[in-house]
Amino acid sequence: MAIGQKIKDLRKENHVTQRALAKYLCITSQAISKWENGHTLPEVNMLPRIADMFGVSMDELFDYRCAK
Repeated sequence: MAIGQKIKDLRKENHVTQRALAKYLCITSQAISKWENGHTLPEVNMLPRIADMFGVSMDELFDYRCAK
């Protein structure tokens, strides 16, 4: 799953608007929309804050599953 889609899914599951997430990250809601639509990607330094916002690990944010 693409990171933008994962952010969108987490945002909807947690009933967070694009505007609220943008405010938390100190960016515009248009930036969130561009991520979710696959036009751009979040800056690397945003990723820990996004994970923190939704209470998930970085692995979960990236849908990473270790092969055993």
